[in-house]
This record gives sequence, C-alpha cells and structure tokens, in this order.
Amino acid sequence: MVKTHSYSRFSLKSLREIRDTADVILQIEQTGSKFDSSEAVYLCEVVPSNMYNRTTTTDRLTDEITRVNAENRRLLKKIERLEKRLPKS
Repeated sequence: MVKTHSYSRFSLKSLREIRDTADVILQIEQTGSKFDSSEAVYLCEVVPSNMYNRTTTTDRLTDEITRVNAENRRLLKKIERLEKRLPKS
C-alpha cells in the first residue's frame, strides 16, 4: 500500500471501526490477521476529515508541475551532455 495523501496515516481497523470512523478512508487492504475478539483486521490509509481537503487541488497540481519541470530540465541537461560525447561525423 502506498501513501496517497500528505496528511494520511496507516491504521489497523476492524470492519466495525471502519464503519464508525469519522476519518476519511482512502484505501483498505485485508491483512489476513484477526484481533483478539476474532474480528478481521484491515490495513487502512486514513485522513482526518478536517485535513482531507486541506491541500487544494491547485496546490497539488502546482507541486506536480514543479516536480515534472525539474525532472524535464534534468533530463534535457543529460541529453545535452550525451550529445556532446557523440563522435562528430
């Protein structure tokens, strides 16, 4: 399971706890284990409801665009270095 939200955390919960939680559950994965009360255990990625929309879509997209632009600049510099190494014909 991969963390998908900056404010999320991983938690073990039973189906009853999943149903009754006030948190936003982003992912659920069955663990195959059981609690002492013989309830099935699920690994959940949860975010407090007040934090779920804290990072706006615009902020997330801006961060992603910045990351991609930095990666593109790095790759372009690498291409330039490799082209300089090519023998001139």
